[in-house]
Amino acid sequence: MSTAVAVRLTPPLDAVPGLHLWPQLGESCPTVLLTPAEKRVLHLVQLGLSNKEIASALGRAEPTIKNQVSSCLRKFRVPSRARLMALLR
Repeated sequence: MSTAVAVRLTPPLDAVPGLHLWPQLGESCPTVLLTPAEKRVLHLVQLGLSNKEIASALGRAEPTIKNQVSSCLRKFRVPSRARLMALLR
C-alpha cells in the first residue's frame, strides 16, 4: 500500500486566471495524491519559502526539495510555483 496522502482541493475555479484543469466550470477538483514529504514541502511553499529555505528547515538537500516541488507541479498540472500557490489559496 502506498504511503501517499490524498489531498482534496476545492478552490473557486475563477480565482485562477488562465488555469484550465477541469473540462467544465463547476466540476469538483480532482484528488491529488501526495507523499508525506511532498505534503511538508508544499506547506512550506505556501508560506513563500524558497527551495533553499525549505531544504534548511527540513534538513534536506536543495536538489531533493527541487525534485519534490517539481513533482507537486506535475501532480497539480501547473507550469509554475506561482500558479501552484494561486491554486492552493
